[in-house]
Amino acid sequence: MRFSFDTIRASSLLPARFRAGGKLEKHGPDISKSATQTKEAEIAARLARFAHVPVSDVFGLEPTWSPDGLSEETAAEILNTHGLNTPVNERPLAALSILWTALWNPFNVLLTILALINIATNSVPTFVVMIAMVVASTSLRYWQEMKSMVQALKLVKSIVTRVRVIRGVNSIPQEIEIDLRHVVPGDVVAVASGDVFPGDSVIISAEALAITQASLTGEILPIDKFVRVTAADESDPFHLLDNHNICLAGTSVATGNGRAVVVSTGKDTYMAAIAEELNRKRPENTIQIGIRKVSYILLAFMAVMAPAVFVVQGAVSKDWKGAVMFAIAIAVGITPEMLPMIVASNLALSAVRIARQKVIVKRFDAIQNLGAVSVLCSDKTGTLTADLVRVAKSVNTKGELSDLPIKLSFINSLLQTGSRSPIDRAILDYIGEDEKDSFSDVQLDGWSKLGEVPFDSTRRMLSILARRPSAGEGEPLIITKGAVEEVLERCVSALKDEEFSKPIVDIGFDSSSSTTLTEVNRLEILNSAKRLNEDGLRLIAIASRKASLKMGASISTEDEEDLIFVGFIALLDPLKPDAAEAIQKLGNLHVQVRILTGDAPAVAAKVARDLGLFNPLNLTKVTDARSPKDEEAASDMSSERINESRLIVTGPQLAELAKDRELLNETIERAVIFAKLSPYQKLEVVKALRAGGGGRAVAFLGDGVNDALAIRGADVGISVDSGTEIAKEAADVILLEKSLGVVARGVVEGRITLLNTVKYIKMACSSNFGNVFSVLVASAWLPYQPMLPLQLLVQNLLYDFSQASIPWDNVDPEYLERPKTWSAWSIVRFMICLGPFSSPFDIITFAINWFHYKIRTLDSPLVPLAQTNWFLEGSLTQFLRTHKIPFFQSRASLSVVLVTFGMACVSMAIPYIPKINSALQLTPPEPMFYTYLLGLITGYAIVVHIVKNIYLWVFKGEWL
Repeated sequence: MRFSFDTIRASSLLPARFRAGGKLEKHGPDISKSATQTKEAEIAARLARFAHVPVSDVFGLEPTWSPDGLSEETAAEILNTHGLNTPVNERPLAALSILWTALWNPFNVLLTILALINIATNSVPTFVVMIAMVVASTSLRYWQEMKSMVQALKLVKSIVTRVRVIRGVNSIPQEIEIDLRHVVPGDVVAVASGDVFPGDSVIISAEALAITQASLTGEILPIDKFVRVTAADESDPFHLLDNHNICLAGTSVATGNGRAVVVSTGKDTYMAAIAEELNRKRPENTIQIGIRKVSYILLAFMAVMAPAVFVVQGAVSKDWKGAVMFAIAIAVGITPEMLPMIVASNLALSAVRIARQKVIVKRFDAIQNLGAVSVLCSDKTGTLTADLVRVAKSVNTKGELSDLPIKLSFINSLLQTGSRSPIDRAILDYIGEDEKDSFSDVQLDGWSKLGEVPFDSTRRMLSILARRPSAGEGEPLIITKGAVEEVLERCVSALKDEEFSKPIVDIGFDSSSSTTLTEVNRLEILNSAKRLNEDGLRLIAIASRKASLKMGASISTEDEEDLIFVGFIALLDPLKPDAAEAIQKLGNLHVQVRILTGDAPAVAAKVARDLGLFNPLNLTKVTDARSPKDEEAASDMSSERINESRLIVTGPQLAELAKDRELLNETIERAVIFAKLSPYQKLEVVKALRAGGGGRAVAFLGDGVNDALAIRGADVGISVDSGTEIAKEAADVILLEKSLGVVARGVVEGRITLLNTVKYIKMACSSNFGNVFSVLVASAWLPYQPMLPLQLLVQNLLYDFSQASIPWDNVDPEYLERPKTWSAWSIVRFMICLGPFSSPFDIITFAINWFHYKIRTLDSPLVPLAQTNWFLEGSLTQFLRTHKIPFFQSRASLSVVLVTFGMACVSMAIPYIPKINSALQLTPPEPMFYTYLLGLITGYAIVVHIVKNIYLWVFKGEWL
C-alpha cells in the first residue's frame, strides 16, 4: 500500500498522549520513566508512540521532522547532539586486560604471597621456584588467550554501509546516499530488497514490503510490514518484536520496497540496548566459583596448620627462628604449587585438540566449563535447523499428499517478476531437485506469462495469468498462491478428489472439475491447515481457475475471485543432517538440550519432536542435580504419556508468571521449549536454569543479536563464525562450522580437562595434608626437624613435576558419562579421608630412624640420614590416581608412566649426586633401608587400596 506524502502532510489532530513537547531530545522522544522500568520497556514505549498513530500523523509528533526529509543543517545539528550511528564498536585488542585476567588467579595470588614471605626471610631458592610457577602458568594462559582473541577479531569485520535517505538539499527534497553512521533520528530512509534498516524505524510507505528479522526473533520466514491507517486503541498492547509497522535496526528487507522514518539511532536502538547490557560485569561461572571456594579452603587449612606447626616445633626444639622457616615450608607444602601450571597446560592442550575441530576458544576456562555443562540451551534457527526454507510436502484440501499444488506453485513462482522470496526459491529448488521426473510436465511445457498481480501485504497473495504454448488458443489459467485465510476467502469451490491424479493439461479448473464450497467444507480446510500448523509447518495456499479470453494479457485484483481451492504447500526449516546424532551424543553424556527461540511454539515443538527432545531420556538428564521431588516427577514423566503442552512455554506466558517467582522457576525448570522469547527473557531463563537444581552449569548456543545476552549470561557462551558481531563478541567459544557434534566433542574434551585437573589437586592436597599431619607428629616427638624446609620444597616440586604429564593422562570412561565440576567439599573430604593414611608409614619411618638407627638428638651426625630416609619414603608413596587397581583395571597414559617413573628415579638419585646432595643436606641411605622401603611401599599400596574402596562405599562411588 502506497501513501503519498501529501496525505502524510495533512496531519489530523493528535491524541494528547502522542503530542510532542518541543525539540527532539538527545535520547529520542520524551517518555515517562519509572525507577523499575527496564531498558527494553523504555525502547518499547518510545517506539509505541509512533507505532500506534496513523501514518498521516507520524510527522506531527516531532516538529522538526518532515516527509520531505531533514535539511542538511537540521541533520547536522541532530548528528552533533546524538553522535554517530554506531551502536556496537569493535573492541580494541585489550592486551593488558587479557594479561591481568591471566595473572589474577587465586592460586597465583597465593603463590605470590608465599613467594614474598620467602624472599623476606632470605629463602631465595623457594622464592625463585614459586615465581617461576606463576610466570609459567600466566604466560601460557596469556599466549593462548591472545592467540584466540586475534583469531576472533579477524572474524569481526566492519563494513561501511551506504543508506539512501531523503534530505533537503538547497530546499529541494532529494534521495541521496550517505554513510550509515551519519543517519539521524528524523531521517526518511528508502529501502528495497537487501537493504538494512539503519535505526529503529516506523514504516510510512510500503509496497509488498517484507523484512527478515531472524537475527532478533529466529523466525526464518519474512515478516510482512505495512503502514498503520487508523490509530490504535489505548488498550492495545505493543510488542517490540511482533508488530506490523516498526522495523528495528539491523533487520533487512526481504522483498518489496518502502520508506521509513528513523526514530532511534546509535545507542538508543534496541540492538544498542543489548550491547549495553553486554558491557556489564559478567557473573562468575561454575568453575570460577569452584576454584574460589577451593582457594579459600586451602587458605583456611594453611591458616590453621602453619601456626600449629610453628608452636609445636618451636616448643620442642626451642629454635623459634627455625620454627618460623619450617612453618613457612609447611604453608608451601599445603599449597599445590603446580596447580596454575597444570590447569594452564590442561587448557592449552585441550584448546589445541578442539582447534582441530574448527573451534576457536576465546576464554581459556570455557573448556573446563564445557565439561561441567548439564544443560545446553540452543537457539533453533541455523543451529538445530539448516536456516533455509524448504518444501516439506504438497497436499490437497484434506491434507493428503498430492503433486498438483506444488506444480501450480512452481508455475506461479517461475513466472513472477521482481525479487523472489525464500518461499519462491524453496518451491523452485524442490522441483529442480526432483530425481524421478515427477514434474517433467510443468518443467518442459514452456509456460508463458500473460499477466500478473504482484504480492502486497494487504492482499497477502500473488497471482499469475499463464498459458502453455501447447494450449494454442485455449483459455489460460489464473494461478494464485498466498496466505491460507486470504486465498480461501476468494474461493467459491474446491477441486474434486479425482482431479488430483490427472495431469494439469487434463484438468478443467471449472465447474465440471470442482464442487461448491460450503461452510462445512471451509471449516474442514481450515482444520487441515490447523493440523499442519500444529506440526510446525508453515503453509501457502494454492488456488486456480480458467480465465476468460477477453482478459487479454492483463489481470487485476478484481480477477482474484471465484477461485477453485487446490491445496497447500507445507514449508519448514529442515533439521541439520547431524543434529539428531549430536543430540543423541549429548544425551549419552547426560547433557539435556532445551530450545530457546523467538520463533512460534508449533515450529519449535516440531523441531523438538523430530530430535527426540520430548523423550523421557532427554527430560530426565539433569535429575542428578535436582531434589528427590524432581526425580520422582521425572520418573512419573517417563512412565506416563508425556504432555507436550506442559513442556512448552512462551515469552508472554513467562511475563505473566513474573509476579510469582516460585511458579516461574518451577515452569522454567519443567519446560524444554521456550518460544517467542525476547532477548532479555532468554537471559532470564538461562539465569534461572543456572540457579536451579542446586546450581548447575548451563551453556547457550546461538548466533543472533537476540542470543547475545543469553550467550554472555551462560557458563559457556557459544556462537558461530557466521553469527552477528554482537553474538561473537559475547561468546567464549566460536564454532567455525555450525554443528552440535562439535559441541558434543567439546563437552568430552572439557570433562577430560576438568577431571585431570581435579585428579591433580586431590592427589596433591591429600599428599600434602598427609605430610603436614606427619610433620605435626614428628614435631611433637622428634628433637630435630624431620625434613628441612628446602628438602620439603624439593620433594613437593618433584611430585608436582611428576604430575606435569597429567594433561595427557587417560580418564576412566565411566567418569566421562556425567557432568563434573569443582566441588570444594569433595576435595576436602578426599584430602581429610585419604591424606592421613600415608602418615602411619611416615611414623614407621620415624620409628626406624629412632629405634634402628638410634637417631634421637638434635646434634646427632645421622640427622641428615633420617631426613634422607623420610625424603625417599615420602617421594615414593603416591598411589591415588585412580580408585581401581593400577595397571590392571586402569592404565595411565604412557607419558604419565614415563614421567612419574623418571621423577621417582630422580628422587632416588638425588642423595647420591655430589653438590646437589650437599646443598640439600641429604646423604646416601644404608642399603638395608631399601628393604624397609620396599615393605613400606607394598604396605602403603595395600592399605590405600582398602581405604579407597571404603571411601567409595561411604561416599557412594565418588572419586573425582
